[in-house]
Amino acid sequence: MENTLKQVTDAMDTLIRTAISEGIAPNERKVMRRYNTSQACQMLGKSTTTLYKCEEKGVIDKPAVDDKGRRVGYSLDDIAKLRDYFGTKPTFTPKSFQGRMGITVALYNFKGGVGKSTTAVCMAQHLAILGHKVLLIDMDSQASATAMFGYMPDIDIDADDTVLPYTLYNEQASLKYAVRETHIANLYLIPANQQLSSSEFEALPQVSGGTREEALNYFHKLQSGINTIKDQFDFVIVDAPPSLGIVGIQTLLSVDNIIIPCPARMLDFVSTRQFLETATEYVKKISDNKTFNSVKVMVSMFNQQNTKMKSFVDIMELVLGEHMYENKMLMSESIDDTFSYFKTPFELAKLKDSDKRIIHNMKVLFGEICSDLVAKGVRHGKA
Repeated sequence: MENTLKQVTDAMDTLIRTAISEGIAPNERKVMRRYNTSQACQMLGKSTTTLYKCEEKGVIDKPAVDDKGRRVGYSLDDIAKLRDYFGTKPTFTPKSFQGRMGITVALYNFKGGVGKSTTAVCMAQHLAILGHKVLLIDMDSQASATAMFGYMPDIDIDADDTVLPYTLYNEQASLKYAVRETHIANLYLIPANQQLSSSEFEALPQVSGGTREEALNYFHKLQSGINTIKDQFDFVIVDAPPSLGIVGIQTLLSVDNIIIPCPARMLDFVSTRQFLETATEYVKKISDNKTFNSVKVMVSMFNQQNTKMKSFVDIMELVLGEHMYENKMLMSESIDDTFSYFKTPFELAKLKDSDKRIIHNMKVLFGEICSDLVAKGVRHGKA
C-alpha cells in the first residue's frame, strides 16, 4: 500500500510540474489587471483633467501604449500613488482615524467546501483594490489561498516560508520574515503548505510535554505573532484550517473576529452548529478570558433559484438574527470559472454579465462585513 500511495503521489507531482511548464499552473507569474481612464477616475473620485495633470506633474508615469496606439491603462500601483498624493483615505477607514486599523478576522468552519478560502481571497483582494493595506495569512494546509497568488504549495513553498519558524520552531522574533508581496498592490501574503498539517505531530511535545502554562502559551503563539505585525495593516485576514486541531485552535485564538461561511443547507447548518459548540468549549478551556468583537455566520454558495435554499435562509435568519450577515455570497459560474484558472473575478479586465453580477454581490457583502468589523473594532481618532 505504501508503494502504491508513493507511486500515485509521484504521478500527481509529474502532472503538476507538466501543468506548470505549459503555463496552465497557478504559479505562472501573475500580473494584476489595469484600469482604463474612466475606471481610474471613478476609483479616485477625480476628473480626467485632474488625472492627466498628475501625469504631467510626474506624480505617476503616463501609461504606455499598445501597438495600436491605445493607452494600456493604470496599474493599482499608479492608483495607490495617486491616493497618497490626494491624501485619500481607504473606503472603510474612519475619517478621524490615523495609522493602520489592525483588524484581525478569520474565515472559519471545520466543514470543507463551504466557500471559506474563496471568501478570504476575494475579500482580501477587494479591500486592497479599495486602498487598504491587507495581509492574508493562509493557515489551511491545503493552501488554496496560497495557490491563488501564484505559488504551488510544497513545490514553491516550504516550512520556512510559513508561520512555523515562529509558531513551532521558535526561530523568529516576529512574523515579519514570512510576509511577502503579491501581484496586487497593498495585498500581502503569508503562505501555507502541507507541513502545517504535519506540524500538529511536532507540536504535541510542546502541548503535552511541558507545564500547563507552556501549553497555553503555544496555543496563543499565532496571536502573539500577528500582534508583532498587525499595526502595519488595516486588515489581517486568516484563512483557517477546516479543523479544530492544534493549528486550528491557534488560529481561533489569534483573531478578534470570526466569519463563519455556511451554505443554506441543513447538513451544513448542523455541522456549523457543531463547530461553534466545539470552538466554544475549547476557548473556555484554553483561554477563558478570550472575547471576540464579532462572530457572525455568512450564507455562502447561495443559489437564488433554489427554493429550498431560500426557505432555509428564512429559518437561519429567524434563528440567528443579528448573528448573521444580511447579504449572502452567491453561487456563481463566474467564481468557478475564474478560480479554475487561479484567478478571481476582481482580476478580470473584460467582464461578462455574470462576472459583473458576482462582483457587485461581493462588493455589497464585503461592505456589510467590513463596516461591521470596523464599527466593533476601531477606536475612532486613535493615533
